[in-house]
Amino acid sequence: MTTNLAGTPAAWSVPRIGATVLTRVPGTVVYARIVAILAAGLGLVHVWVMVAFPHGPWVGAVLGAMVLLCLKCAHRSWGHPAALVELLAMSALMALAHTFMALGVHEHRHGGEGPVATAGAGSGAMLGIAVAELSLVMLCGIGMRLAAHRSAEGTGGTGR
Repeated sequence: MTTNLAGTPAAWSVPRIGATVLTRVPGTVVYARIVAILAAGLGLVHVWVMVAFPHGPWVGAVLGAMVLLCLKCAHRSWGHPAALVELLAMSALMALAHTFMALGVHEHRHGGEGPVATAGAGSGAMLGIAVAELSLVMLCGIGMRLAAHRSAEGTGGTGR
């Protein structure tokens, strides 16, 4: 079975999202910088969580790494709007990690002393950060879609 793509309408074509396309669309650069500012603010919230709630050395090290990765992704998104894809992936992973932390998975016990997973004192803060990370995921997705839409308009709908 063969497929004839020559008759495919331009509205069905998938625009290519790449560094050259995203950096040439002025509105996308401004949007990406706004998202980068929000991501950097979220990195500062991670610092607050590290200071406000007691952590063991391993959890503190993981949180420190998360802060550094959050700030790295924010910095890359500021300079290169194509990095919204990276920021989206990292924020989604962080949302999962914070959700598991809120459920108490990192404080599990063995040997029948208590439940397998117990929620810690900072579970509300962890869920709040997970919601903020998911909001950042949504904003990155919107930015990527705007870039694809604007690049398709600027090239006659072909996306190339």
